Amino acid sequence: MAATTLFTCLCGRQKQTSNHWVLARITSNGITFMPWDWDLAMSSDVIVLCGEGCASALLSRSLGEWKRPVQKVAAMERELAVA
Repeated sequence: MAATTLFTCLCGRQKQTSNHWVLARITSNGITFMPWDWDLAMSSDVIVLCGEGCASALLSRSLGEWKRPVQKVAAMERELAVA
C-alpha cells in the first residue's frame, strides 16, 4: 500500500486533486510565489497555499510586519590607538 502525502494550507484546507494551489518561500529579501510543484511542496522552507486568497493574505501579513519599528542599534564609536 502506497503512502499518500496530504498538503494543508495555512487556512486549514487540505489539497484535493483539482485545486489551484501555489507555493511561497519567505527569505530575508521578501516572499517568492511559485506555481504548484509536488517535489517543491515537500521542502521544509516552502509554504503551501490553497490559492490566490491565502497568497494575498500571506503577502498582506508580511507587509504589516514591515511597518513594525526597527529596533534601535547602538552605534559603536571607533577608538584610535596611539603608540
